Amino acid sequence: MGWMAAVGLGAVGGAIIEILYVWSSLTAWQQARKKARAKKRAELPSLGEYLDPVADSLVAVTRLALGAAACLLFKDQITGGMAAIAVGASAPALLRQVGTLRSLRTLPAETAPAKAGDPQEAAP
Repeated sequence: MGWMAAVGLGAVGGAIIEILYVWSSLTAWQQARKKARAKKRAELPSLGEYLDPVADSLVAVTRLALGAAACLLFKDQITGGMAAIAVGASAPALLRQVGTLRSLRTLPAETAPAKAGDPQEAAP
């Protein structure tokens, strides 16, 4: 897969997740309004209680960038469009996992038991 296709499809995957988040927030707002109307409350919940345009926009842009970056990173392993979208959608968790694996690579060398006659063994 070419790098432009990988970046684009990764961003699409990130966008799908953000759209689902906005949809779930709107659904929660709708349910709260219905509940308030059923109880005959004068004041209905505002949309601002469920969505924060500035913060949500920054998170959306970041998620699209992470989706694009993850697909760019794994473009040689991605075999199709749906796989690229899936990588983009799961980018934050996937990249967090990759970061964890890299830090664990050094762990065995640091925690390996000292060999007999090793100068570190005698150190207090």
